[in-house]
Amino acid sequence: MRCTISRWMISRAEDTGKKLPAPVERHLRRCGACGEFARTATTLSSRLRTGRSAWLAEVPDFAVDRGPDPAPRPAAKAGARESRRSWPALRPLPVAAAALVIVAGGLILFQVVLKEPAPTAEDRAAAMAALKTITSAPQGLQGFIGAAESPLDRERRILENSVSSAVEYLQARLNIRIERREPRAKAS
Repeated sequence: MRCTISRWMISRAEDTGKKLPAPVERHLRRCGACGEFARTATTLSSRLRTGRSAWLAEVPDFAVDRGPDPAPRPAAKAGARESRRSWPALRPLPVAAAALVIVAGGLILFQVVLKEPAPTAEDRAAAMAALKTITSAPQGLQGFIGAAESPLDRERRILENSVSSAVEYLQARLNIRIERREPRAKAS
């Protein structure tokens, strides 16, 4: 792990031109492989520079024929506009598909959603009567619902029992007696 970090720091120092940190220099003196890597890294840039000129000397020159210069376009008149095809004429299939989807959606909307008639006054009255029969409960059921224990009451009762049992445990283990003393009489 130390060698990997040291090699990374050597590469970074060569790229940025900064000095190596002291721990990395100590590691280079102790580790032969990292020292060799540092020597190779320092000579690499000079070897690449000399190799580049030799490599470029071997590359042959190619004659590049660019062809005749394209003729400049004549300037358009101030009021004249270039004729362009409209967007639907360029891609008729996507435009037709989109129009078909919109028409089909409209037809489905009008057939399904708007086809159902609004409820009449008698239908509304019947629905309200059914709702009242469902919600009206016998007196016993309402009393039972009122007597049902709420979760907060149950939690409070559990907490009280826990506190009282903790106090009893501490009194039994620590043998604490709490007594009330009479106030001392003042000597006059």
